[in-house]
Amino acid sequence: MAERRIQLTRRGYEKLQRELNILTSEENSKVAEMLAEAREDDQGEEAVFFDAMVSKERLDERVSHLQNVLARAEIIDADADIHTVTPGNRVIVYDSGEKEEFALDLLDTEEITHGRRGVSLDSPVGKALLGKRVGDRVKVEVPDGMVTYRIRGIEMIPDGDN
Repeated sequence: MAERRIQLTRRGYEKLQRELNILTSEENSKVAEMLAEAREDDQGEEAVFFDAMVSKERLDERVSHLQNVLARAEIIDADADIHTVTPGNRVIVYDSGEKEEFALDLLDTEEITHGRRGVSLDSPVGKALLGKRVGDRVKVEVPDGMVTYRIRGIEMIPDGDN
């Protein structure tokens, strides 16, 4: 079975790439230093060596994860359909219960996990909004109960946001 593609905004992709570059250069040399110091320790401090090994394993896992995400990434540069909600869109909704309008940025779970604010495509709200058009009503169950949104606008998330 093929792994699913991860849809990232250009900004999200670049952020993950920067993190990977930092981890593979600066952090890797720090951990290597710690391991070398632990090996040279005359006291035979196993705890120091163990801590260094754990740090190295965590670093390796993080680097591997980022490499996997970036290899599967599909960068969202343009809106595939300007009239339909798609990944990478900012959706302006009106919450009829709260009587307020606000924007929801639809992002892949990976991008949100790495510090970007938005609504996951895999969440109930994200799933409910995908494929909808301006004027559509969406009813979705959230932790606080059922909400009803009317879609008032669809646009690409600006690069400078979040």
